[in-house]
Amino acid sequence: MKQTAHAAEDGLKLSSWLPYRLFLVAAQVARPLESFYSETFGLSQAGWRILAVIAEREAANAAEIGRACALDPFATSRGIGQLKELGFAVRRAGKSDRRFAAVSITRSGRTAFNRIASLGSAIEARLLARLSQSERTTLDSALTRLEGESARIDAGGWRALLDDTGAP
Repeated sequence: MKQTAHAAEDGLKLSSWLPYRLFLVAAQVARPLESFYSETFGLSQAGWRILAVIAEREAANAAEIGRACALDPFATSRGIGQLKELGFAVRRAGKSDRRFAAVSITRSGRTAFNRIASLGSAIEARLLARLSQSERTTLDSALTRLEGESARIDAGGWRALLDDTGAP
């Protein structure tokens, strides 16, 4: 029994691990939003992410969309297909290369996006209302730095992390 307690003290404690805590906050606020867009519009999570990307980026190609949504090519393709089927997006072949088709939001896609975004903004406003202006500024700055470092961690992979820490 002592050996188990000792191992837990030396290792990672999930409940206090920053990435897990960030995940929990994101998951808890994503559930009501996901229920709304799923029940109201029949959208999958990938479909919603893609809709949000094409609402910001006119005529993005699938590779750009996949990177922006952190989706693999298969999920990206399925999500784009869902949006086309729902009438929320159109896909036009690239001018010089048909593999680089441009995906654009339709008027009905924009309407759906605006309704979902309104609920998303309400969720964000409730979260931020719990923080002072100074805390919001600090959080924004901290998240910007964490986004940058997490991108470097992702790019380097797990082997680079082990090399940096000297862990086995």
